[in-house]
Order: sequence, then structure tokens, then C-alpha cells
Amino acid sequence: MDHGNLNEIVTLLAAAVVIVTVFRRLNLSPVLGYLVAGGMIGPFGLGIITDLDSTRTIAEFGVVFLLFVIGLELTFERLKAMRKHVFGFGTLQVVITGAGVGWFVYLLGISPTLSLVIGASLALSSTGIVLQILAEKNDQSTQVGRLSLATLILQDLAVVPLIILVPLLAGDEAQANLMLLDWLIPALKLQPPTLGILLLDSLLVAALAIGAIFVVGMRLLRPAFNLVGSLGSQELFTATTLLVVLGMAFLTAEAKLSLALGAFVAGLLVAETEFRPQVETDIRPFKGLLMGLFFMTVGMSIDFSLLVNEALIIFGLTFLLIAYKAIVIIMLARLFGFRRGPSIEAGLLLAQGSEFAFILFALAYQGGLMDGFLAQMILVIVSVSMAVTPLLASLGSRISNRLDRKKRPSRLENEELEQETVDLNNHIIVAGFGRVGQTVCTLLAAEDIHNYVAIDHNPRHVRQGRNEGYSVYYGDAERIDILQSLGIARAKMVVVTIADREHSVAMVECVSKHFPALPIVARAFDRVHAKQLRDAGAKIAMAEAFESSLLLGGQILRMIGVSDVEIQHVMTRFRAEEYPASLMDGLLKVGNSDKA
Repeated sequence: MDHGNLNEIVTLLAAAVVIVTVFRRLNLSPVLGYLVAGGMIGPFGLGIITDLDSTRTIAEFGVVFLLFVIGLELTFERLKAMRKHVFGFGTLQVVITGAGVGWFVYLLGISPTLSLVIGASLALSSTGIVLQILAEKNDQSTQVGRLSLATLILQDLAVVPLIILVPLLAGDEAQANLMLLDWLIPALKLQPPTLGILLLDSLLVAALAIGAIFVVGMRLLRPAFNLVGSLGSQELFTATTLLVVLGMAFLTAEAKLSLALGAFVAGLLVAETEFRPQVETDIRPFKGLLMGLFFMTVGMSIDFSLLVNEALIIFGLTFLLIAYKAIVIIMLARLFGFRRGPSIEAGLLLAQGSEFAFILFALAYQGGLMDGFLAQMILVIVSVSMAVTPLLASLGSRISNRLDRKKRPSRLENEELEQETVDLNNHIIVAGFGRVGQTVCTLLAAEDIHNYVAIDHNPRHVRQGRNEGYSVYYGDAERIDILQSLGIARAKMVVVTIADREHSVAMVECVSKHFPALPIVARAFDRVHAKQLRDAGAKIAMAEAFESSLLLGGQILRMIGVSDVEIQHVMTRFRAEEYPASLMDGLLKVGNSDKA
């Protein structure tokens, strides 16, 4: 009986479960676990799987889903808020690092074309490993976390043109065929196209394909998800999500572009709809499993015996790569106004190679641009740099803490506080970090919104919050100079959760006086306090006593047999008498989405 590739798939899954479980127990990156698992069962290990072609097709879909998830997280609002550090800091980091690495390998005798590919590939950092470390330490909302996220976003964006560029650079220019320019300019058919013409032709085709997908996608995507969502079938919704991802990947492949590019564009489109959270939840298991298989196929193709035979060269080059990338990031961070501690910590955290290097070098090798030995050497160097990242992150954290030991981060002067928040733009300021303020920040983090900063005058609240990874600082929220140090002129809104009536009203008056156009959302103790806050300038003031009374009353009505529809109607009527129409519209939308 022919089982096809079932033996290979079972072997891959068994190796992944065993090895990655061990790595998880040891608090090591699962990416490294997949690489080691692949190396053990591959042709350079135990030789259980020798035919890599049977697994590469499955692994390619892992890259497709990874690019889709990256696009899904890049909302235009998010890019706008972080544009300075995404497109400023991130671009400079990729260009300077790529140019330096490319120049170094060129001096070693590598061709200019291949030097460009190697430099650009090694300029990238590992999105998977860095985000995992930040999540484990709960540091996404810290300055290091925000800077790392901005850098990774730009690097992820840079991968898209690189995936298009590398096959072009690896192709035979004399044999290459134009897809668009020879139709627009017939004279180009009379001579072999140059590399510049090929690149221009590919960019035009990519722009047309992406433009067409955006136009069609924006018109059809939301209605399609609305229709499927209204049917209430989870299986059908998941199937629709897979159809969107794979369908758009198929369209870009038909335009002779990469599968991953179509998936990335699909993610960007879905990110602008209200269905993003559900789609992200549905797609995550597919992305995680297929990406694991991708890393295992990479591990199978790595000859880890090189690590033994060429240990001195590999560790030496790995050290140079990490040191150079760290120095570039540290210098750029200082140039952008970051303090020494966060700059060093971010530099060491982002100094490793990227999982995308495996993709780009595989494309270069398959196109004949890179020989097998060089590809193996660089892949081992990237793997080693990824393996030592947890140690580098721990070292960076210790150095940062030691530099800030004399000046506790919870008690920064105005100038230092301004440096700590220099990367924030279009952000949220939370004044008060008691139980309500912490809940607000927790909700923001749960929605992957880390573009906020909190302030509190209680050192215990601040210390506890910072230990748990929140971006909170010590200070008096009623002082305008403190608020200016928090970047209030660049803020999107202010949330006042101060646990004191007089101080909360005073702060709202202060903010509304100096920044009358800035929206203020305030927590009130009761209806009288809510009116005082609205009179002081708060756009929204929520009375917690009123809300808790409504919720308690709703539960009582439910226990005595009143229907949920009637309870909702009564609560809506009471809220309408208490809150302005604009707030009621928002509450009704939330209620309707909860029902759906």
C-alpha cells in the first residue's frame, strides 16, 4: 500500500514534538529546537529523511502564513503612530548594517551581487526569537520593546522586495524574459535585458498586481467576511480565511511573483477590517505548525559537522556579526535620543541573524548565485547567532539595569523622562496606575497596543508596574512640565484614572486648558464626580459606581427570570440618560459585536 509522504510527515511531527518539548523545558527558543530536530533526522544527521524535496512544498506554506500574519499586524494606524522609528530608525539600521556586512564579504572575494544579497539578509533580525523574549519578559510596552518592534516591522517590510529581488539577481540575464516592458516598449525585444531593466519590469508587474489585489480586495473582502460571519459557522469562517490567504498567494504566483508576497498583501487588507482578531486567532495554529516544518527542513539542509570542523572561523564570524549589528543599533539609538541603557539592551537583543536569511539564502542557492559550502557556512553562523540571543538579551538587561542603578527609572528627571518617551507618537497617556489604570494598560496590551505610557505618584504602584513590564513612571500628573516630558503634545488621548476626586478634576482642568483639542477620558467615582469631570473638560467620564450598579441590577433581573433582551434594553435606556450620544454609539457597537 502506497502511503505517499506519510512516513516523512509522521517523522517530522514526532521529531518536532520530542525535540521542541525538550527545548521548551530548557527555556530555549523553539526555533532552535526545530533546527536541531531537522538536523538530527536529515541527511547530515541520522539520515531518517534523505529526500528534502518531499518536505519543501509543505514548508513553503509556512513562509506564506508567516508573511500573512506579519501583514495582519501592520495596520496603517500602527505604522502612522510609529512611522519615525519604523521608517527612520529601521531603514537606517537595515541600510547601514547591510552595507557594512556587504562591504566586508566583498573584501573577502565575494562577487558584488552576492555581497548585496548576503549584506541585506544578515541585516535582518529574528522576529520570532525577539518577540518571544519580549513576551516572556513582558517587555513589549517598555522603550526597548517599542524600539525593537519598530525595527522588526521595517525589517519584515524589507523582506518583501528582497524575496522578489534575490531570484532576479540569481537568474541568467541573457535568458530572462520581460513580462511587461517589452510590450510597452517593443524595441526592448531586440536585445537581452539588463539587470536594471529586469528589476524595473518586475517592480512594475508587482505594483500592478498588488494594486489590482488591493482594489478588488477592498471591495470584496469585508462583504465576504460579513456574509460568512452572519452564518455563524466557525468552520466556514476558517475555510474562508484559508481561501483568502492561499487565493491571493496563488494570484501573485500567477503574476510570476512570490507566494509570500500575495499572503503579505492579504494580511494588510484583512488588518483594516473588524475581522482581524478572529482571523488572527484562526490562522495562528496553521502558521505555527507550518513554520515549524519550514525550520525543520532548513535544519535538514544544514551540515552541522561544519560547526565542529570550522569552529574557529564560524564563532569568529558570528562574533563579528553580532558586534557590528549591536554597535550600529546602539549608535543609531543614541542618535535618535535614547538613553544609554535601553540603547545597549536593544542593540544586544537585535544583533542576531534572521529566520528570513534561511529563505533568502535558499533562493540564492537554488538560483546558482551561491555555492553549497558558502550557504552552509552562513546558515550555521545565523543559527549560532540565534542560539546565543537569550544570553545576549540577559546581558543587555543587566547592563541597562546597572547603568540606571543610581537613578531609579521610576524617579527620572524631566529631561531623562523625555528621553524615555522620545519614541512615542500618537500614544495614550494613562494618569494613575492603581487598579483601574493597570486594568486599562492590561487591556491595551491584550490588543497588542503598546504605544502608551502611564504615570503615578505612588512609588509602590510604579515599582510593581515596572517589575511586571508596564511602561509606567513616577511623577505628578497635574504638573504640565511632567506631561510635556511624556510627549502630551504628540499624544492621541489622555486617560485619567487617578483615585482622588480633587486631583482628577484638577488634572482634567490642566490638560484641557493647555491642550483643548486633546480628548480626555476620565474615571469617576459617581454621577456627581462624572459631571465635575465633564465640566472640567473631559470628553467622557465613566462613573464606576453607576456602571457597577447597572451590572449588579442586570444580574438580579436575570436571576428572577427577566430575558437578556429586556435586560439589555433597560440598561441601554439608563445609560442613554447618563451618557452623551457619542459614548452611547460606542457602547452599542461594543454590545452588538459581543452578541455576534
